[in-house]
Amino acid sequence: MGRRDRLSLGLCAGALATAVLAIGSAPRWAQAIVAVLAAAALATLVSSRRGFDRRPPLVILFLAAAAWSLVQWLPLPGGLAGALSPMLDALRTDGAAIAGVDVASSLSMDRPGSLRGVTFFLTLSVVAVLGLRLSISERGRYALVAMVAGSAGLAALVCGLHELFGATRLFGLYAPRDARPVVLGPLLNTNHLGCLMAIGVAASVGLILYPKQRSNLRALWVVVALGCTVTALASLSRGAVISLAIGVAVVLLVLGMRRMHALGKRSRRPRARFLTTTVPVAVMVVCALTVAVYIGAGSVMTQLENTSLDEIEEPTSKFAAWRSSVHLIEEAPWVGVGRGAFEPSFTRVHPASALATFSNPENQAIQLLVEMGLPVALLLGGLVIWILSAAVSRWHDGPLAAGALGAVAAVGFQSNFDFGLELLGIAVPVTLLLATLTYVPLAERSGPPRARMRATRAVHAALVLGGAALLATSWTKGVDEDHVALASQPSRASISAAIERHPLDYLAYGVLAEQLVRDKNADAVRVLNHALRLHPTHAGLHRFAARLLLRAGRVDQARLEYAAALRWSMDPQALLVEVTAQLQPLDAALAIPVELDTQRVTQLLDAAERHEVSLLWLQRVVADRRSLRAAEALYARAMRVEDYRAAEVAVTRRCEMLPSPRCQLDLARVLSAAGKPQGVISTLEDVATWTGRTDDKLAAWLLLCDAHAAVGDREQALECLRRVDVSGLLPPDHPHVRQRRKALETPPPGR
Repeated sequence: MGRRDRLSLGLCAGALATAVLAIGSAPRWAQAIVAVLAAAALATLVSSRRGFDRRPPLVILFLAAAAWSLVQWLPLPGGLAGALSPMLDALRTDGAAIAGVDVASSLSMDRPGSLRGVTFFLTLSVVAVLGLRLSISERGRYALVAMVAGSAGLAALVCGLHELFGATRLFGLYAPRDARPVVLGPLLNTNHLGCLMAIGVAASVGLILYPKQRSNLRALWVVVALGCTVTALASLSRGAVISLAIGVAVVLLVLGMRRMHALGKRSRRPRARFLTTTVPVAVMVVCALTVAVYIGAGSVMTQLENTSLDEIEEPTSKFAAWRSSVHLIEEAPWVGVGRGAFEPSFTRVHPASALATFSNPENQAIQLLVEMGLPVALLLGGLVIWILSAAVSRWHDGPLAAGALGAVAAVGFQSNFDFGLELLGIAVPVTLLLATLTYVPLAERSGPPRARMRATRAVHAALVLGGAALLATSWTKGVDEDHVALASQPSRASISAAIERHPLDYLAYGVLAEQLVRDKNADAVRVLNHALRLHPTHAGLHRFAARLLLRAGRVDQARLEYAAALRWSMDPQALLVEVTAQLQPLDAALAIPVELDTQRVTQLLDAAERHEVSLLWLQRVVADRRSLRAAEALYARAMRVEDYRAAEVAVTRRCEMLPSPRCQLDLARVLSAAGKPQGVISTLEDVATWTGRTDDKLAAWLLLCDAHAAVGDREQALECLRRVDVSGLLPPDHPHVRQRRKALETPPPGR
């Protein structure tokens, strides 16, 4: 390996380390640093005479993706964009007209996201070029696999140190926006962290079994494998643990197949070395990993045991997101919504966006279809198959190839349920490993071909540097960054700029509507309606609309908007207080959706001392759906306020769902209190056949006797009391019976 190759390897290692450790390169500044380091590494090779003997499929894949992302970003005539994506283009055009801003017409519905995508793919194409050149030699392949395993091990070490010292900030500097993850590490998302750890374990196992290295290095890879395994288990990521198992299984399977294939062709001496060195090392590694899994897998196994098919129907699950993604594919099947445009486009078609934000569908195939369109997705899918075919064909190349294949298999599995490859922190290691499996020969160039090759490399590096520069500008500002800016400084200029960048994002329109309301501008309603078109289930937007409608005196419509807000609210307490304060009790009860959790709503209403609203709402719930809890809650509240009509409805409904003597007794008590003795008689006519609690049976007999007396049937009432006497439920001549009998035997006044 010459000086130029060593320099490019060092810069490539720097790009890899930055991609992993700088928060997985999720921030734009981290992506820019990785791009600069990669471009610098490529610049060192501009004057090299050696070029690829044929076009590597790995580089073609990334360049094709970058080219299409650029086409999606380019401004186009409005008619062309409208013809290829009519629904989305109409939404963009309507929003621009309503907000009074100029929005460029393009195939992408989020041009900054597409521009970031161009830089992302160009950066990976450079990483692929570097990896492919270095993979020509076995020493270079070892260095690349070692770099990947080492970066994963370093990430595991960072996680361990943070856990040891109880750190709440990454590197003591960066505080996660959301709650502290289960394991605080360079990749904040535990699924992504677990995926990186699976890569590290598979690559490390391949390195452990690689014979051409010093023993101390082999011991280092054992430590890395164990550290990555423990970190993956600590992340509590089910997908990561399964991916890890798949990765290790593929490594061992490939090496086993290779050994079986070679047994008949090797001399006795290599076989002896295999039996005395490789096999014991493999057994030791498997035992160590098994012990690590046994010690740390308790929580993960609990999660796996609790996994059920019910998750498929959960509205906030990724499976529901996959189903909703089909709508976007149907709306723009040929050109897609644009690279990076999934998040702002998705809120309109996914009802549960009010409860969970999806920046990606968490499935690489679906994301390709949504963002790139069907033709390009098929093209890129074909290139991926080509690459994987070339990679699998290297299965006989030894432990390094086995480790790389295992890591790729682990990522391939998890990419069906996650979006780790959208981060350079995962994509760069995977690209380097694929380069060790799909390398092509190098050939000397001279004359005009050499000049063209140099020019191509220079242009390639310049494009990546240009992309890195764009990452430092507002041209590539993401939706999440604009959301933060709008929350802190919602000026008219920042709102207009956010709409120009992300014309399908609802938030800027919602903030603009608030400002227009404060300015008493009549356009506020149009802007708010457009925000609701882009996010139909956003609780805050519906709440805002309800307030506007109340000011206009449109109570019925306001009630509907409050109902939508409550239906999709993450924390309905303050909203319930507002609804009950702003609306009359009946309107408030009608505004609360009946499908909400009965216990939670009644607790919140009771805490706010809105008992009348609670009673009216529970009557709606009991009439609309079968809910034993709602019926019991309505019965208790109705009896407390002596609303016997509501209590009768509640207990009747409860008896339909769960018939029992106790339920009949409660119904009889309600009917007795309501002055309906005939209903008591018909309800308790089978009391003689009751089994169970004697106090319930006694209470039922006494109610029945009183009911017969109330309807004037003295003979039946006396017979009823005689049956109580002989039932053994009360001692003979008990005061309860004696008083009732005396009242029945005493003639009425006037006789």
